[in-house]
Amino acid sequence: MTNGIEATVALCKCGKVHKAYGVRFEKTGKKHWKYTWAFPIKESAAKHEGYDETTIIGKIEPTEDYPGCPYCKATTFVICGTCGKLNCYNGSRLFSCGWCGVHGVVSLGYDGSGIRSSGDR
Repeated sequence: MTNGIEATVALCKCGKVHKAYGVRFEKTGKKHWKYTWAFPIKESAAKHEGYDETTIIGKIEPTEDYPGCPYCKATTFVICGTCGKLNCYNGSRLFSCGWCGVHGVVSLGYDGSGIRSSGDR
């Protein structure tokens, strides 16, 4: 927490290039988070920083100037229903999780139940 702002970083995986990146989330309300920026990071470095253990519960949405995935520029996510991890969302109804490999159809309408950078939800 800096200057009274609660912020954390979660990992996301780009479905296009299959590389991980960090996404900075800033808490803006009791159960409301905005994602503010993204940066490339190696999974080993993310683990060292503890980014692989991030859990966020609540509504998530981008800031107006969120730059998107550093690889494919996607500005929204798919949260895997099996592992709870973030993946880029490119608008396709078909989904393949870059973390656990599950395939399926994207369902719209995140309920705020939570995202995790590692492990089961």
